[in-house]
Amino acid sequence: MKYPICVGMLCPALFVCIALVWSPLEAEARIGERKDTIERRLFSSGGIIYRDDATRQNRQRRMPYLKYLDFFGGSSEVRVYFKTADGRKPASSELEEKNMGDGWDLHVVYVNGKSVLEVYKRSQKMSEHELNYLLTQAAQGSFWKRVEKDEMAEAVSAFGFEMVRDDGSVRSKKLGGDSILFVASGVDERLAKLNDSDLQEKAPVSVDGF
Repeated sequence: MKYPICVGMLCPALFVCIALVWSPLEAEARIGERKDTIERRLFSSGGIIYRDDATRQNRQRRMPYLKYLDFFGGSSEVRVYFKTADGRKPASSELEEKNMGDGWDLHVVYVNGKSVLEVYKRSQKMSEHELNYLLTQAAQGSFWKRVEKDEMAEAVSAFGFEMVRDDGSVRSKKLGGDSILFVASGVDERLAKLNDSDLQEKAPVSVDGF
């Protein structure tokens, strides 16, 4: 099956079109899904949730969402999953603190039991086919638009983003060659505003005494 897009070959002004070629389950958007729906699909494909605290913390290192955890609120929860690249059950050696097997880590921030932010991290560089497939899954029958630099400069965003879904509800950003982040647009904006407010509040105390 040919994939509808090759992101590495896109010019900045080009729309990233998503073809409706997968089943309803596969094309269903992940952002906004309930935790039980995500986990039912993931676990049936050989995925697991990291239970060991040390391993989970190691996998979360340098994740961009960590600095905003306090702003998500008391109804939030972060879960980190692992899925092998071939869908088999992972061996115990692939779940060790410093040894990630061939596959994917999936980081999900849930608020009120629904996904609002997801990071898909490959154990190696993502292929263009894998990237395209993730974009297709998150498109929910819509398509992605590349964001121009002047648009980005005016946007309120905690994470920054490279593409926005045509309905405006989801933003995405590649994090190096092995990861991609999806976040609900409203959440992205709210985190940016809360962080800015927090920094303004702390500034007088920070420089007091100079």
